[in-house]
Amino acid sequence: MAGVQSDQSAPSLQKLRKVIKEAFSNFDKIGNNTVQPDEVGTIMRYLGQFPSESDLKDTIIPELLDEEPNREGLVTFDAFEKVMLRNMMDRVYDPDDSETLLAAFRVLDPEGRGYIDSNLMHEHLSSGEGKAASDAFRDREMSDFVEYAKDRESADSSRIYYEDYVAKLTADIEKHLEHLYQDARGSGVGPTGG
Repeated sequence: MAGVQSDQSAPSLQKLRKVIKEAFSNFDKIGNNTVQPDEVGTIMRYLGQFPSESDLKDTIIPELLDEEPNREGLVTFDAFEKVMLRNMMDRVYDPDDSETLLAAFRVLDPEGRGYIDSNLMHEHLSSGEGKAASDAFRDREMSDFVEYAKDRESADSSRIYYEDYVAKLTADIEKHLEHLYQDARGSGVGPTGG
């Protein structure tokens, strides 16, 4: 184990490429190295990148389609990999840290109760108030969020205890990314020495 001391938390370029390829391949239904533009956000979130819907629609997808315009409106793997490598290495769409998330929830809880009513949360997330209309949650996303976020053990399941939610979300994201990169290491190509 002599040698180079590197940042263990940062995956190597080879690992990033492998993880991006595996994620992209899950959505490349006919195996021609292309995906539909509306799948880009899902693939990015799977990879631990969380762009807003307006960033996807206004910046990321147009850039991906401009990379290879002759692909009949499909996103190619080469274009996706190039953009994702840059975004992941620059940490452009990394998830917000838990303190940032908690601060956002506290804005919605001016009385400091520690919870937000799920109906109020639904209102805030679906209205798009103060943000681009494309960033508002769709009905399916809303119900999935509320189901994940609300406290199942509470007598009043209409409450979202945001400290518990943020802890659960942060742990789940960390576990998912650790598993994702562990899989990439586990089925690695060649020796790990260099």
